[in-house]
Amino acid sequence: MTASPLTKIEQAILEILEIDLRHEILGRDLRSRVRSRGFRRTAPAFVFTMMSLEDKGLVDCREEIRIVDGVQITDRYYRAVAT
Repeated sequence: MTASPLTKIEQAILEILEIDLRHEILGRDLRSRVRSRGFRRTAPAFVFTMMSLEDKGLVDCREEIRIVDGVQITDRYYRAVAT
């Protein structure tokens, strides 16, 4: 079984994350950086793209949950997996 090729947006995400493998990037900041490269994704579509990269073993995700005015907010932090 061969790995599926990376899409252009997945390649751009990995390029951004690989700039500094030691640090995590908050999901909304990462999405903004990807948007500045010309890719447009809704927040849910972006999360599914990141889940795909995580399933491929290329990205780690850590979640923090916080409560703001009684509403649960999930912050996702991403980091490229060193290969």
